[in-house]
Amino acid sequence: MKVSKIVAIGVVSISTIVGAANTSFAAVASQANSKAGVTFKEGSSPINPVDPTDPTTPLEPTDPTTPLEPTDPTNPTNPPTGESGPLTLDYVSSVQFGSKEISISNEVYSSTSKKPFIQVSDRRGTGAGWKVTAKASRFSNGISETLPGAVLTFKNGSVATPGIGTSPTPAQTITLNTDGLTESLVVTAEPGTGLGTWLTRWLGPNPNVNDGALNNNVTLQIPGGSATIGNHEAVVTWTLVDAPGV
Repeated sequence: MKVSKIVAIGVVSISTIVGAANTSFAAVASQANSKAGVTFKEGSSPINPVDPTDPTTPLEPTDPTTPLEPTDPTNPTNPPTGESGPLTLDYVSSVQFGSKEISISNEVYSSTSKKPFIQVSDRRGTGAGWKVTAKASRFSNGISETLPGAVLTFKNGSVATPGIGTSPTPAQTITLNTDGLTESLVVTAEPGTGLGTWLTRWLGPNPNVNDGALNNNVTLQIPGGSATIGNHEAVVTWTLVDAPGV
């Protein structure tokens, strides 16, 4: 421990006026420096998702058996991924487009899901950066592939965090051809950015209000003549990579 000794000179003034008080300055006897230390290691436990409109608030636990169609479209219903480790993809939202009449024309449908988002946590402590990509499978009715030529689009993405730090950069338009092959960039954290927990989100209007408004930032394009009756579902695969340039 380094000790620094500081000596102050006291000044005493004696007035020539009778009755004046003597004044002096107190001397600092000594000063010493100590240290505050802390050691961090990589995080490893799973992280629960937070509310995409208020990242300081955890989402309520979800039921893995909840169907894809949510009762309240303002609240995402997927369970957390449960991933553990220093770099994790904690949560990915499903999106729903409701029930539509078959059309002979090309149609673009907006999502009924008002708060879709993904959540990444980087607890490596290195600032190495990361990125997320996505691809979509072909649609299926559970028996065969359906809706050929369908395209999912996410646009006007924004990022949010419950902490501080330099933000990653979301792609402003993510086009997912439903072929199971074509991968699109979703969000990039260059070196020195994206530390902590970050959400990439595509919010609809008044996202906390279940008013029936559609989310034009998430759309599904269906070519005319390709739709068939029944339920159809595609799988979106989100991939987290531990370096932005890989």
